[in-house]
Amino acid sequence: MGVSLTFYSTSLIQSVKGWEMRKDLPLELRVSRLTVASLKNLCDAKRLSGWSNLLKEDLVGYVLDNLDRRELEDFCTAQEDIYFAENMAKAIKWASGRKVVELDPESDESIVNAVFSLRKSDGYEVYNIRFVNETNEDIDTSCECADHREKAHFCPHQMAVLVKCLQEGVFPLDRWSGPMTHEVEELIQANVFRKRRSRK
Repeated sequence: MGVSLTFYSTSLIQSVKGWEMRKDLPLELRVSRLTVASLKNLCDAKRLSGWSNLLKEDLVGYVLDNLDRRELEDFCTAQEDIYFAENMAKAIKWASGRKVVELDPESDESIVNAVFSLRKSDGYEVYNIRFVNETNEDIDTSCECADHREKAHFCPHQMAVLVKCLQEGVFPLDRWSGPMTHEVEELIQANVFRKRRSRK
């Protein structure tokens, strides 16, 4: 196909800051983290042929070879926004539980350490999460999960920690310089701050 998938190092991924990171990440990585269903829907919408029996890696290469770069960037951005909104809704529910997100009591606006722990049918899903905000302009975020380490997503576990920080008043939303979209901000305003005010 001319294009093969590359494993991008954690250091490269974690060096990219803020929601603008999706523009700085290699397009190959952004396309490779799309689902097979999304890739096939894109090929179908563009009336391409010869892709229906391709496996994921070959399908990624096919899309990169046959579609305009700007079209792919726009499609990736739309899919990333959907990922963010859908998982933030899940994260808000998790953060409302008492035991899912545990913040280090020493956490503040400059550094947050947290443990995400969710009970599942086969045991517990546990990840250590950290936010580091040195400049108030950009924030480094990290999680041990594969979605973050291998795909550079601002994962649902980090979203749950963000929500918990907002709930606990570690920092206000307008001081958060990490990933954010208008739709997600509205979701947080409606489901975190308004509910908190209604309980007072």
